[in-house]
Amino acid sequence: ALALPSKAIPLSELLNKTRLASSRSEARRLISQGGVRVDGVRQTKDHMFSPRKGMVLQVGKRKFAKIA
Repeated sequence: ALALPSKAIPLSELLNKTRLASSRSEARRLISQGGVRVDGVRQTKDHMFSPRKGMVLQVGKRKFAKIA
């Protein structure tokens, strides 16, 4: 289990902490190319997110992470 902060953090940092992206720069590239979804909604900018229970992150077609 990962210790995620309860305050809002950038989506790129959230992807890096959940190991869906190997670095923040790779996460920003994936976001700008439209390969990242949060709860099924495509993200195109590196917005601030507060990790919450049940939140589903998706990178590409096959990488998923559910916040528990």
